Amino acid sequence: MRGAKLFARLWFAFVYAFLIALIAALPVVGPEVPVGWRRVFIGCLAGGLIVFATSLLTRMRLEYWAAIERLEAGRRAA
Repeated sequence: MRGAKLFARLWFAFVYAFLIALIAALPVVGPEVPVGWRRVFIGCLAGGLIVFATSLLTRMRLEYWAAIERLEAGRRAA
């Protein structure tokens, strides 16, 4: 179980850091988008995708930790 916990800590931290790096890179690409409704649309689309990815990642992390806890509880009971 320690290996699974270590994997979860490292993997989810890495993916969150990657998501933060992606968000930080958006202003670099932003000036390339023409001014007007397209920029607003691209910004809203990017924001929505970031929120969706973050919520999905958090849900995955919580399910993974719950599965580890269930395995540990089964191992203790046996």
